Amino acid sequence: MNPLAAVVLPVFGTVILGYALARWRLFSAEVGTALVRFMYYLAIPAMLFRSLASADLPAQIPWSYLLAYYLPALTIFVGAMVVARSRFGWQRREEGIAGMAASYSNMVMLGYPLTLAAFGSAGTVPMFILLATQSTLLFPLVTYSIEGRGDSGFQWRSMAKVALNPVILSLMLGVAANITGSAVHPGLDRMLELLGSAAPGCALIALGIGLAQYELSGGYDNVAPLVILKNFVYPAGVWLGCTLSGVEREWLYVAVLLAAMPTGINAFIFSSRYGIREETVSKTIVVSTVVSSVVVTLLLGLFMR
Repeated sequence: MNPLAAVVLPVFGTVILGYALARWRLFSAEVGTALVRFMYYLAIPAMLFRSLASADLPAQIPWSYLLAYYLPALTIFVGAMVVARSRFGWQRREEGIAGMAASYSNMVMLGYPLTLAAFGSAGTVPMFILLATQSTLLFPLVTYSIEGRGDSGFQWRSMAKVALNPVILSLMLGVAANITGSAVHPGLDRMLELLGSAAPGCALIALGIGLAQYELSGGYDNVAPLVILKNFVYPAGVWLGCTLSGVEREWLYVAVLLAAMPTGINAFIFSSRYGIREETVSKTIVVSTVVSSVVVTLLLGLFMR
């Protein structure tokens, strides 16, 4: 099999399988919800902790790498807010949802399996660095943009919730175990291995089931600009930023690949929680996932050449 096909087809094929099983009513939305909970609270934290505890971490914080990724992210976030206000006519508290839909990547459910399949262990550290920081930076930002300014107590509570997020917490514990050289008991390590090995497959099936729940007919005027920002402008900006910052090639590939991921499911979770533009966000997720499959295939073809 072509090396590119060997990377792309199993990943997106598993998403399509989950979508088909949901459309055929063999898997219900409740099954997808249960898979997401298992993955979110057990499988992915176990995988992340175990991988980071034994990874070769950089001696210093890679500020140039972080800036090369997140300066474009913040620019896209603000740009999407401007588009939502000037073109969509959205209200101020709705603009943050547009920003998140255009800048928050699906790193956990799709980015991790693709990065692992494409780059193996070489992509582990640069991926985990971005995985650990995306929610930490963007969750408070979108919360602040929706809730408004001045409620310092709420902001502190929001940041505490981010810190206690199972994914973020497992990343912090994994880094702590790595730095201190703490040994994990063999029995616990085996249990974490069993849980973590289920994460990629469950994530992709859950993503397919989730996509099958969204209504796809009509109303794409507001979707197209967000998809263009997410799947084209964002990875191009990250590529430019990494190139100008002198980021090493493998790390550049991982950063661009993750920037090209579709809009993450958390954008819909925020829109549902606040009752803001759920239809637009759900369609953005679906369309950006389809577009991402093409963009990612082209990028991997270039990277693996």
